[in-house]
Amino acid sequence: MLIVHTPAGGEVEQFDIRTVRVNEASIISRTMDATWKQVKERLADDDPEAMQAVAWVIKKRTEPALRLADFNPVADELAVRLDKTEVESWVTEAMAALDDTATPEQALIVMQPIVDAAVDAEFARELILRLAAAPKDPAASSAETEVPSGPTEESTPTAPSTSDSSPTSSTSLPQS
Repeated sequence: MLIVHTPAGGEVEQFDIRTVRVNEASIISRTMDATWKQVKERLADDDPEAMQAVAWVIKKRTEPALRLADFNPVADELAVRLDKTEVESWVTEAMAALDDTATPEQALIVMQPIVDAAVDAEFARELILRLAAAPKDPAASSAETEVPSGPTEESTPTAPSTSDSSPTSSTSLPQS
């Protein structure tokens, strides 16, 4: 998840929430009088105070003297966006739930909120269209749902080892 700061007439900045360290999360939590979990929930709701606090703490890495009062962007200049990894995850999950008869264009319509939330909307759009156009493999989906019937003759987790080597190491030398 990224916080994107787009100041009027200024350079766009991106702050990767996944890079927040424990001590930084603690500072953010204390600043907002909220738990880290609550901060992340508020980020998911595009809460300007949460976006400001997280962006401020990350920005302090390169500007250690920066005070919160000095980093006070216009609320509409901040937005939470999905990075490419998150887009791939969301699209993959949505594709699995999508009707197999859906066209790529229909998939794009259904997944438009993902495109809108992506920091790279074109990447999200192309990914959706590419995955939706890919042929469906019925064998793969049935293989994923097969449940093993239990231990096989080759795999007996409760049988004692017949090897001379250590039971905890496959690289042990045979004992003499």
